Amino acid sequence: MRRITFSLIFLITLIFGLISGRGQSVEKRKITIDDFYLFNEISNLCFSPDNQWLAYVVTMKNKDKKSRNSDLWKIPISGGESLRLTYHEKADTLPRWSPDGRYLAFLSSRSGRNQIWLFNSQGGEPYQLTQIESDIEDFIWSPDSSMIAFLAKDPKIKERKKRETEIKEKDIENKEETEEEEIIVVNRLQHKRDGEGYLDDRRTHIWLVSIPSGQIRKLTDGPYDEGDISFSPDGQEIAFSSNRTENPDGNRNSDIWAIDIKTGKIRQITKSPKPETNPSYSRDGRYLAFLQPSGPIYGTNFLWIMPSEGGEAIKITASLDRNIIPDFFWSKDNQFIYFCFEDSGNQSLAKVEVKSGKIERLISGERVLRHLAMSSDGRYLAFVQTDSCRPPDLFICDDQGEKIKKLTSLHDDLLTQLTLSLPENIHYRSFDGQEIEGWIIKPVNFDPNQKYPIIVCVHGGPNAQYDTSFNFEFQLLAAEGYVVLYVNPRGSSGYGEAFGRAIWADWGNKDLKDILAGIDFVIKLGYVDKTKIGIYGWSYGGILVNYAITRTNLFRAAISGASDSDYPSCYGTDDLHLWWEEELGLPWDNFDLYRRLSPIKDVKKVKTPTLFLCGQFDYRCPLPQSEQMYLSLKRLGVETELVIYPGESHGIARLGYQIDRIKRVLSWFNKYLK
Repeated sequence: MRRITFSLIFLITLIFGLISGRGQSVEKRKITIDDFYLFNEISNLCFSPDNQWLAYVVTMKNKDKKSRNSDLWKIPISGGESLRLTYHEKADTLPRWSPDGRYLAFLSSRSGRNQIWLFNSQGGEPYQLTQIESDIEDFIWSPDSSMIAFLAKDPKIKERKKRETEIKEKDIENKEETEEEEIIVVNRLQHKRDGEGYLDDRRTHIWLVSIPSGQIRKLTDGPYDEGDISFSPDGQEIAFSSNRTENPDGNRNSDIWAIDIKTGKIRQITKSPKPETNPSYSRDGRYLAFLQPSGPIYGTNFLWIMPSEGGEAIKITASLDRNIIPDFFWSKDNQFIYFCFEDSGNQSLAKVEVKSGKIERLISGERVLRHLAMSSDGRYLAFVQTDSCRPPDLFICDDQGEKIKKLTSLHDDLLTQLTLSLPENIHYRSFDGQEIEGWIIKPVNFDPNQKYPIIVCVHGGPNAQYDTSFNFEFQLLAAEGYVVLYVNPRGSSGYGEAFGRAIWADWGNKDLKDILAGIDFVIKLGYVDKTKIGIYGWSYGGILVNYAITRTNLFRAAISGASDSDYPSCYGTDDLHLWWEEELGLPWDNFDLYRRLSPIKDVKKVKTPTLFLCGQFDYRCPLPQSEQMYLSLKRLGVETELVIYPGESHGIARLGYQIDRIKRVLSWFNKYLK
């Protein structure tokens, strides 16, 4: 057997640790909320052209400033000391070496907007290459290193820019005239987007910047958004995804296109009504690989290939009913494509033979692999790996998924100090016999003869999954003396399309019953106090909490984060009109369905003390949805509270607010479950 299983690796590591630790006394302690600042993230992996170095980004937290900072690092792929390349307070991300090795480009917001900066391999400080008025979203090098293609929105129209300049120069004291500049006019069907706000007519297009002159040329135009850019190996064209239908805001039909960088001529490659994204040229340029879901909303992402000049498309991962993660790579000989995929709470590494569609799993087990990268010679793969008791670190392996080597040790010292709880994987039968997977984290210093309060955590999506990555919040709840239960009910990804689509237009039914069955399963184990059960979820998880408290009085306390409650009033106030239309139809045609599925219609049944949390500018699950639930409970005399995070969208981004949210979660459950 050529590969060592993950369990065996873990056992060897554990034994080695015990042997090497003899004679040393390290006093363990429980994890605390202050430890949140000590856990870092790794992302944006990139091999150097000579395949000697791996550049990456480390995101760290600053407790005093309550802020995050992302900087560039590099490490020899043979192992050794990491070298920090940037120290700026602003975010430095997305390092990408030029193919000739002369430059290391990256994005930085140090000048106010996200722009491209360059390190010269000969040494010296980085310098700013681009100076445009919009944030740069992504970029790629041309194969000959003479230019960089990037994605950025159009600048504001000249008239408005001119008016803004005039107002600044006049230093107007009249408040009324100053406020006039804040007027928002929208005329798009997709009128808002979470994290961006209300949308104007500016679109994301492809631009080219020459090296080293910095001269910029706009490559695409029109009322369309471009994304997922990929240079052809000969450098003559760029493939990209874009919805160029007559009404792009009214459907999800993005196709793969290619533009000739000299003539600007655009040709359409895919013509399916389904969305195609993430084009990637084979190394010889003959083929394009791309992703296409099997259906809207709950469809599985499959990997497809077709001739780059157009022709028949082939679904090469047809035998794998699992979501393919966007970062995938062609082998040097173009015979295989390497990719990561979701599977039963894990993210694994595999390769597929292009001709036959035969899939070989290379690295699997109870772990999550992210941010896949491949060396230019195709010999090495790098990835970030995490499991339920180990935060992310950087790993490398060969093209067979063997000779796995850990390159970084970001949290090793911290882990020697902490007593963590190893999640227990469970499988149980739901009300109709469907098998459901979940995990139990027991309290630190668990005593099987004691009865513990339990907190049930519900993931968002709904087409997402709880996985086997490290979860700080779950570990903190266990350290506080709670049993933590988290499961993947129907609607979750990672278990195939049929499992995900099982809740189609039927929210809060099978998925909620799957969760309740999991609670029954744990109660029968004998160590849970069934009078002290809490439930907590965010986004769709918050929606399921709203269903739970309106349909059962099982829970002693509940926390609903960034949720929806009254679906007819969601349409037009959130940014998901296409989702509503595709799954439930138009509200004026199917009002009874919208109303029947809305949790708030049963709000008078609620007895559970419930905390509602939401961002002020959440356009995914708008604040009024939480306000309606809060006010209803308040009017009914149920204990409740509403916490609004100023300036925040659907995902609470500011570090100080994230800490506040965690503290409030602990406080609410401690109040009602202890």
